[in-house]
Amino acid sequence: MCISKADLENKVQEIRRYKAMAEEAANIQHSLENEVIAYMVENNLTEEYTDSAKISYKSQTRATLDKKRLEEDLGSLEEYTKVTEYNVLRIK
Repeated sequence: MCISKADLENKVQEIRRYKAMAEEAANIQHSLENEVIAYMVENNLTEEYTDSAKISYKSQTRATLDKKRLEEDLGSLEEYTKVTEYNVLRIK
């Protein structure tokens, strides 16, 4: 597929429009989620059911490893490092 520079510019502009739309949609989604969270907190609920959804708002925990501390205690972790290579498209 070979396209001209003008076509490439048009595609970049279209990508930018869609990115702006996606950002706007994400902002709207975040706002709506905050309203649902406020409802759950105000009513002291961890679960709620509607006609089409089960909503839960509960705390959860996550355990992670402190890489800096491990390296201080054990030395290099290079033999345990997994490297993945992939292509990235960036448009500025």
